[in-house]
Amino acid sequence: MSATFDVYVPGRSWLHETDPRVKMAYVALVTILLLLWFNLPLFVLVLLLTHVALLGAGIPWRRIATLWRALLPFLILIAALWPVFAPQGTPVLVDLGPLRITGEGLLGGLATALRFAAISFSFIIWLATTDQRELVRSFVRLGMPFKLGMSLTIGLRFIPTFLALFQSVSEAQQSRGLVLEGRGFSRARATIPILIASLVTALRMSEQLGWTLEARAFGAPTRRTTLYDLHMRTQDWLLLVTLIALFALLLALTLQLGFGRSLLRLW
Repeated sequence: MSATFDVYVPGRSWLHETDPRVKMAYVALVTILLLLWFNLPLFVLVLLLTHVALLGAGIPWRRIATLWRALLPFLILIAALWPVFAPQGTPVLVDLGPLRITGEGLLGGLATALRFAAISFSFIIWLATTDQRELVRSFVRLGMPFKLGMSLTIGLRFIPTFLALFQSVSEAQQSRGLVLEGRGFSRARATIPILIASLVTALRMSEQLGWTLEARAFGAPTRRTTLYDLHMRTQDWLLLVTLIALFALLLALTLQLGFGRSLLRLW
């Protein structure tokens, strides 16, 4: 995998054309609902809808599969640890002193892992269809200082880059004879050369990034001008109003009637 891996995929779909502030609002509203809900079918439904949206925006299956591979270790860890620390419910599957695992706990772990995946792919919809220039500009237009907006955008963009860098260094080290076998402490010790090489490469990348920003006069004490500005179109306003109305309806159903609060039932 290339160390230059990026979530953003260029395209001309309706998601690419949507104002990034509307997509930012979508991420915020969906995240609030997903944190309020604890319902397995709803999390599966949100995941399906996000994948339909990504495929409709022209995001290739290979890129989506790469993102799943990056998330999978965290999802497995969440699903495995949840039933251990949440032993309530029935039926009881394992009861060995302090270790008590129930069927409800296993379903709760699966639901929590799917919630994390649904939130992650909601963010991916935003990041995969918005280039860095539009990201920075959307933060600035919302009132954030340009330097802070640029720092936040670089952070969002470099998370997958650093992940790809670690995987690339790991593959390179293994091709040179590094053996990543064993478990626990022995495997952690084996990854030390990978971490050192990744850190050195990351420092070089940060230095190159600093030179790039300096070459473009980042931080110069002058008034910044914009070649491409953001403008909310009619369809953007309609989509934003629709999102807010749908969010208000679902929020009222959740708080008043308990919609999405049950693990397997909607009510």
